[in-house]
Amino acid sequence: MIYFLTGYIAFEEFILKFLPVSDTVYSYLRFLSEILIYVAFGKLVIHKLHRGIPFVKTAIDLPIIGFYSVVLLSILINGSPLIGSLYNIRPFARYIVLFYVVANSALSERRITILLRIILGVGIFQITAGLIQWLGGTPAFDFFLPREATLTIGGFVKEYRLLELGREIGSVYGTLGDTVIYGIFMILVLVVYLSRIRRLEYLNLLGALILFFFIARSYSRAATFSALLAGGAWFYFHHGWKKTLRLAVATVLIFGILLAVANPFNLEYINPRKARVGLVGNVTGVFSGSYVRVAQKQRLGALIGNVPTVLVNKPILGYGADQNTTIEGLNMSKRSYLLKILSKSGFKDVYWVAILCFYGILGLGFFALIFYQLFRAALSLYKRAVGTSSVVGEGPAASYVTQRIAIIVLCLVAVTVFLLFFNRTLEYRGYGFYFWLCAGLMFASDRSLPTYRPLRVTL
Repeated sequence: MIYFLTGYIAFEEFILKFLPVSDTVYSYLRFLSEILIYVAFGKLVIHKLHRGIPFVKTAIDLPIIGFYSVVLLSILINGSPLIGSLYNIRPFARYIVLFYVVANSALSERRITILLRIILGVGIFQITAGLIQWLGGTPAFDFFLPREATLTIGGFVKEYRLLELGREIGSVYGTLGDTVIYGIFMILVLVVYLSRIRRLEYLNLLGALILFFFIARSYSRAATFSALLAGGAWFYFHHGWKKTLRLAVATVLIFGILLAVANPFNLEYINPRKARVGLVGNVTGVFSGSYVRVAQKQRLGALIGNVPTVLVNKPILGYGADQNTTIEGLNMSKRSYLLKILSKSGFKDVYWVAILCFYGILGLGFFALIFYQLFRAALSLYKRAVGTSSVVGEGPAASYVTQRIAIIVLCLVAVTVFLLFFNRTLEYRGYGFYFWLCAGLMFASDRSLPTYRPLRVTL
């Protein structure tokens, strides 16, 4: 099942498009992968309880329990609508279940390696599809477009379509159905690719540059900067802070030259959805004065407007777990610092702020602790793997796989924490599934993990 979903999720939009079914059936089929995860989790729990096999202890168990306890408290104390609250937390919660399925599975180093190879294989296919879209123009672009459909469940309307706000001219999106999701998925592919590299050779650098180019081709500025961050994180863990500092200085100098040439501070920001903009101009445009003014009504506005509004009105448990009532509550706050009237569209663009709005400081604290503990666990495992790789009698394959999955998680945590300031990264299928898959694989590869007290239930 895990093998199937690892290869399927990135192609879901493209595969379902061609099925000879109605739009309603198509919409419900998009729940198939989620249902399979819950079925696998149910089978795992029944198997372990029946056989008396203990569950493994992971570093993020308590933060996750704490976070969902705060979610429940926020629902109860704020009187949030139950269906709306469940609908809001569901996209994040579904892959937490996947994490526990993978972490508690008996996966050998060979199986872990196969899963990582599947991710790389999917990435190669995405590059191929992106190349076809880039060179093929409108006909190729239309061929990969997902089916448009609308589904109403429990009063909530979900629209399945490509880019609600439009597509940047010249961008590619593979089979992910969205350029942003494509960009962040390819970051994950880049990290998995870098984890295979032991020495910086020309072919390795060429592969990394090709991946970076196709990430930039998504025209997602957040993805482009995150790719640089991912590469920097990988370089730091392999070569230390001194060489990383020199690389960072060189990168800043090169980028400074690009800024000087583009002179963005004296230029008006050009929306790449309305006019063709080069890859360099797309990135340097972020530093133009006009872009900053636009950002004040968007992501920057969420940071300087939503945050103080929550802190002075409902700091502990936020406004509630339902998105619609939270937006209404923010708009009607007695003391408001909002820079605009909030709407459902784009509310979660700064996901850290959205978590604060929903669940307050307490929820945000537990949410951040999940990533902190995940990073600490990955760092500890990486250091142990590096330390044992030179010990006589230690199997090189096992040590290499452990080291590889640990550095993947280290880089992904750093990138994800950054990306959550720009979009709801972990709620996207094309990223959230693979992020929690890699996190689960890390704990599955750690044979020294303690376990909970075994409980046997006779059926």
